[in-house]
Amino acid sequence: MRLASLTLEQFRSYLGLTMRFGDADLHVLQGPNAAGKTNILEALSILSSGRSVLGASEDDLMTWGHDHYRIRAQAISDDAKEQSLEIVSQRQPRRARVGFLNDVRLPIGRLTGALPAVIFLPQDLELFTGSPSRRRDLLNDLLVQVSSEFSASLSAYQKVLKQRNALLRRIREGTGRQQDLSIWEEGLAREGAAITLGHLELLQVLQCTLAEELQALGESWRSVQLVYDRHGSATTAEWIAAELMNDLVHFRERDLAVGSTTIGPHRHDWHIEADGRSIASFASRGQQRTAVLALLFLQVSFMEVRRGERPLILLDDVFSELDTMHQDRLMQSLKGHQVLLTTTHVPDRLADAVLWTVGDGEAVKSTVTV
Repeated sequence: MRLASLTLEQFRSYLGLTMRFGDADLHVLQGPNAAGKTNILEALSILSSGRSVLGASEDDLMTWGHDHYRIRAQAISDDAKEQSLEIVSQRQPRRARVGFLNDVRLPIGRLTGALPAVIFLPQDLELFTGSPSRRRDLLNDLLVQVSSEFSASLSAYQKVLKQRNALLRRIREGTGRQQDLSIWEEGLAREGAAITLGHLELLQVLQCTLAEELQALGESWRSVQLVYDRHGSATTAEWIAAELMNDLVHFRERDLAVGSTTIGPHRHDWHIEADGRSIASFASRGQQRTAVLALLFLQVSFMEVRRGERPLILLDDVFSELDTMHQDRLMQSLKGHQVLLTTTHVPDRLADAVLWTVGDGEAVKSTVTV
C-alpha cells in the first residue's frame, strides 16, 4: 500500500493541509519540537486503526476553537487499485464520528485496516519497562487491521466494560443493584474471550521468527519466547469465556471496592522471556532496543502476510535514539516500503529522501541535500 495524498482539516495544529507524496519511498518530516510532525503520523494512525495512537480524545484532536476535524487520504494498493479513506468527527450540532471508504459512508470499524500501517513511537524504545497499556495497544492495533471480527469484539468489549464499571460505581453509591452485574458480565466474558484468543494467536505467530530477527540484529540469547500474562490458562474461546466469567464473579467484591473491573484482557500484559527471565529485569538498554526493533520487523511481516499488502511505516523521532548500526539495519529492513519518518535533524544516510519542512501549520516539500 502506498499513500498518494493526505488532507487534514482543523486537525490539531493544521487548519488546512494537503500533502502529495508521489513515488518516493522515504519521506522525512523535519522540524523543531512541537512543530506538528507527530500530528501527521497521528492522523494516519487514526485512519489505519480507528484511534489516536497517542490516546487523545476527539475534542483534543480538533484545532482549538473549532468543532470538527477531517482526515482524508488517497492510497494505491500493491495491485494498483486506488482508494480514498476519510474520517470526520464533530461535536456540534451533535457529537458524531463517521468514516468513508471510496466516499461510501461506513462505521469506523468497517474502515479500520483499509490503510494498513505500523507505527513506531519514541516511547516504544521503553516498551518492556513502560506501561502495560502500550503493550496491549500494540497487539490490538495490529489485530484490528487484519480482522474485522476482532475489531468488532474489541469495540463491543469496551462498551460493555464501560457499562459494568458505571454499574459498579452506582452499587457502591447505593443506587445500583448487584444482581444486575451478570447482565454485563456475560458480554464481557464472551467478547473478552475473543480478544484473549486473538492476543494468544498473534503472539504465537510473532514467536515463530523472533529468535531469527534478534540474531540478525546481533542478539543471541539461547532461548527466547513471547509470554502472555493473564489470570487463567485456557486456550479455546469457550473455556477462556468460562474462566473469565468465573473470575468476574469471584472478584466482584474487589471490583466494587475500587469501582472498576480489575480482571480481563484490558488488564492483561505480555513480555519477552530470554533464557528463562523477562528481558525487562536484566537486559541492557541496548538489548531492549534491539528487541523492540525485532518486534517492529515482525509487525511489518505479519501485516504483509495477513493483508497481502506492504504496510505504511510511520517512524516518530526514532533516529535520535538509535546508534548507527541500528539505524542502518532499520533502513535496510524497510526498503521497498513507503516510510514517513519525523526528525529534528536530517541524518546523512537519508540523502535520498523527500524532505518535508514542518512548522506553522504547514508542510513544505523539497529534496534532502546533505
